[in-house]
Amino acid sequence: MTPAPFLILWFLQFSGALALTAPWKVIYCRPGEEGNIPLFTHECVHIQQIERDGAILFTLKVLWYLLRYGYANSPYEVEARNISGIT
Repeated sequence: MTPAPFLILWFLQFSGALALTAPWKVIYCRPGEEGNIPLFTHECVHIQQIERDGAILFTLKVLWYLLRYGYANSPYEVEARNISGIT
């Protein structure tokens, strides 16, 4: 995981998230979270989702899922939590 640059760090802090997987398959995290293995595992599931669906479709589905289900109930998030064990 890579420490988040300024704008991504701002977004992470604003949203309350600890990390973000970008469509270009880079995992950005808040400072101090670099060694968080469950978080890394969770974000790696998002990379698998990007590889499975493609970057464009993944991004469109993320936005659609946010609107339709909200963040916590997004199918991508549910899948990542189930696989990583993060609750």
